Amino acid sequence: MDHPHIDQASGGRGEEQETREKILSAARQLMAQKGYKGATTRKISELAGVNEVTIFRHFKTKVAILEELLKDVLDVREQLAQGLQGEFANVKEMLITYARTYYHLLVERKEILMICIVEADNYPEVVKLFSSLPMTAVDVLSAKLAEFQEQGHLPKSDPCTAALMFISTFFYAFMAKYRVSLDAPIINDEEQLYEHASEILLEGIKRA
Repeated sequence: MDHPHIDQASGGRGEEQETREKILSAARQLMAQKGYKGATTRKISELAGVNEVTIFRHFKTKVAILEELLKDVLDVREQLAQGLQGEFANVKEMLITYARTYYHLLVERKEILMICIVEADNYPEVVKLFSSLPMTAVDVLSAKLAEFQEQGHLPKSDPCTAALMFISTFFYAFMAKYRVSLDAPIINDEEQLYEHASEILLEGIKRA
């Protein structure tokens, strides 16, 4: 037996979700380019192809849109942990894989991160959200390095400091490329950066 009313309801929810995603996508793009204030609801509605009434039906305020966008910044721990799963031939291979995973997460979220930078002075809570991504990456890597030390694969040292130095390298490279537009060979050759940073970190741990 057909249940057209169920199909219609399901279709309605699908359309509403699609509209919501269009609004968020337009807001993300405009806020990254123009900042929070510059991305007016009128401009968001024009880019999303909906009217302003529709925007406020989905989000009570423009701040609510920003908060929804920033949630993506926090959702990285599981993806970072997945980058450390499996067997690695050596610690260097693990570090390169983790560096690649982390850097790709930054690039995938570059529009959101640019919003955080623009609005850091206006919204103090944004600073916390902005810093949560690299600090989560440090936390996950630090735990893995400590595990390798316990297994005898690495000399004893401070895993947190080592992880912080490693993650800072890629965060700086990301900011230099996407915020400052710095054109440098080592920043543009990401795979080389992963390998060299991993080698330097391991050499530093061995000498510590």
